[in-house]
Amino acid sequence: MKNVKLKSKGLDNKSEFYLYKRGFQKQVSAIWALVFKEYKIRLGKSRIGLFWSLFEPIVGMSIITAVWWASGRTSIRGVHVTLFVGCGFIVFNTVRNGFGYLAHAIQANMALLNYPQVKPLDTILARFITAMFMHAWASVLLILLVWWLFGAVPDFPDPLLCVEVILISMLFAMGIATPLAVLGTLNENLFKVVGIVTSPLMIISGVIFSILDLPANIQTVLAYNPIIHLTNGFRAGALGVPLFADSDLSYPLEWAVIGLGIGYALYFKYRFKLLQS
Repeated sequence: MKNVKLKSKGLDNKSEFYLYKRGFQKQVSAIWALVFKEYKIRLGKSRIGLFWSLFEPIVGMSIITAVWWASGRTSIRGVHVTLFVGCGFIVFNTVRNGFGYLAHAIQANMALLNYPQVKPLDTILARFITAMFMHAWASVLLILLVWWLFGAVPDFPDPLLCVEVILISMLFAMGIATPLAVLGTLNENLFKVVGIVTSPLMIISGVIFSILDLPANIQTVLAYNPIIHLTNGFRAGALGVPLFADSDLSYPLEWAVIGLGIGYALYFKYRFKLLQS
């Protein structure tokens, strides 16, 4: 009898593992279906949608660098101003996705939540995959365009630092997006407040200037902004620009982990309410 019980228990464990495996496969399939749906939306009815998704960072960079050229400045910290600003945009746009495109994921896919295999968290993950894929191509195009037009190209003295910064930036974007997606779906006014608060974010994140050119007391104040640690860190790894005195990549990483923790806690608490919204 004992052997029979052990054998039966083994079968139960096997069937339990099979159910978990099947459930995981279905969830992955649902996420990829959402990814292709997001891609089609970004593409639009013509290739103009894809063109704009890839060249939007280049347009933003061009506007900022035009201001520097008009003031007669062609380099910042010994780096061509277009390349300097472009590297700042690469990091900042990674994070900016968390405040906008990713944060609206649940709200934009409410109709699909009627399907039992689609969970609210899946919509955020799908938009994350889509946004990071498109942003990676846009960043490559930005660097190639600067190289082609101005002959300026990053020499990457510390490529591992660049990889570290990009990974932390991606986590940071998810850490911002997850709680915003949950709370913003429950109360749409939150998105309006976030839009107002984040408007000057590009200026105080060191995208259009070097924090090293500022007085020490202002550097100390701006160091409370986690994004400026990322922009400065990426430029250090890609362009060899020195790190400022208070630079610490563990600081934005802590923000990312805390944001993800809060976001998941809110998601777990309101997951059924989200389905009823």
